[in-house]
Amino acid sequence: MAARRLLIVMLMLLGISSVIAVMVPEPGKNDSTSQDSGTTGEMGESATEESEASEETDSGGGLSRTIRESVSMDASKPAEIGVAASSRMILTVDSKDGSDVEISGLGLAGFADPYAPAVFDVILPPEPGRYTVRAPGEDPAAVIVARSGSRG
Repeated sequence: MAARRLLIVMLMLLGISSVIAVMVPEPGKNDSTSQDSGTTGEMGESATEESEASEETDSGGGLSRTIRESVSMDASKPAEIGVAASSRMILTVDSKDGSDVEISGLGLAGFADPYAPAVFDVILPPEPGRYTVRAPGEDPAAVIVARSGSRG
């Protein structure tokens, strides 16, 4: 008796979900989704749109630049990336073997492997500082040097 009731409930749910699937319109190409607002990669559509608009107006009315940098976890010596404090930086970190990646001092972490690099979209703090990009417990792969004033 209980199995029969369960079967009836399951069939009702199947019927309701089928009716809903028929009534909901198919998404079109021009429909905006949450995926359109993120970076899809260096060759993706969003990255192309962002590269065209690399200067943005900040809250003070001036222009702030978006800096794009790429580093490899497999490099023999750490790269030094000089940027202005308070600037926006999109950092792409790749790794041949796959590795956890963290940016110390900023509290950011990710994972990079041969198929998908770790991408960090960072607005640096207003004060100058040094932030290391490394795998936990390993030597730094890069050092971000935030300086006051212009990019160095």
